[in-house]
Amino acid sequence: MDNEPIERRIRTKAYELWLADGAMEGCADEYWRQARETVEKEIESERIGREPGSASIL
Repeated sequence: MDNEPIERRIRTKAYELWLADGAMEGCADEYWRQARETVEKEIESERIGREPGSASIL
């Protein structure tokens, strides 16, 4: 699996979190951690949604 798209998603999410929090300096590691967790959950949800036989919730 190519990690570049995942890293790009994490970077984008971390930047969004940083901006939403008032662009505070010195918290990059925490924003990156939060972003990584969020993106990993999104990817897992996407994977589950693509599995054969998975039911869509409407």
